[in-house]
Amino acid sequence: MVNTVEKKRQKPLFFSGMLIAFSSLLIFIYGCGPSHFIRSKTDINNIKRVAVLPFENFTSDEYAGEKIRRLVITELLLRGIDVIEPGEVTRILRESKVKSLGSIKITEIQDIGKTLGVEAVMMGSVEAFGISRGISVTYPEVSIHLILLEASSGSIIWSMWHTTGGANFWTRHFGSEGISLSEAARKTVKETVDTLF
Repeated sequence: MVNTVEKKRQKPLFFSGMLIAFSSLLIFIYGCGPSHFIRSKTDINNIKRVAVLPFENFTSDEYAGEKIRRLVITELLLRGIDVIEPGEVTRILRESKVKSLGSIKITEIQDIGKTLGVEAVMMGSVEAFGISRGISVTYPEVSIHLILLEASSGSIIWSMWHTTGGANFWTRHFGSEGISLSEAARKTVKETVDTLF
């Protein structure tokens, strides 16, 4: 009689334990997604023309900043945003004698916006871009930070930090090949821009 009662108690405990574990996993998975800031009372739909500045590069790949910048430009164009040609942006930066993108002044943002006739200026940095190695597997990692500034005021409209990569379940346990570095980069950029347009 005691055994039957104990078995009946164990079943609900087992299922409630599984439910808690599954819920925790869902919270972890969805909690690790992109998080971003959009300034309140900002109508993103009014942004039709953007200048994308060169991105700062904090990786060992000397071209990572330019690779991500080109992916961002492509993603913006796909969403119907008019993007100033990168060479024109570089020329204006040179003529304006901007010394460092990391310490660019509000007045410089405003001048760039006025000269290029844009509603917004995008800046960014690439924090990780490469293939990481685990004990027995390799996997891509891409981490970017993008900021959109209102050209007229120099104020931040939107900011986003996003990372893609890492070894997934199949790669970690079975050594199967995951996505490539270029696929991880495209995925990171797309998911980042999804939060804006």
